[in-house]
Amino acid sequence: MSVMMECGHAANAVNGAGEPSCAICALIRPGASVVAKTPPDLTGRTARCGCRCGSKQPSSPRLAFFEHRPNEQTDLYYCGCEGWD
Repeated sequence: MSVMMECGHAANAVNGAGEPSCAICALIRPGASVVAKTPPDLTGRTARCGCRCGSKQPSSPRLAFFEHRPNEQTDLYYCGCEGWD
């Protein structure tokens, strides 16, 4: 799924109606079930793995658990390693 949600995450789940949603922010942030009207411009941005490895990739909503962080230099994702802190 490559739809961006208002909470800042790429959609990573669907709700009971089959619509994109964010399971990470469900019931915590109101934007978890709202598709962003204007997706962020990720041109030239980098995402780093949120665990110890710090792996980096070009920012993309196709990265696992991608989170756009507009007020920071890098976005976040999870590379699949087992180093969550």
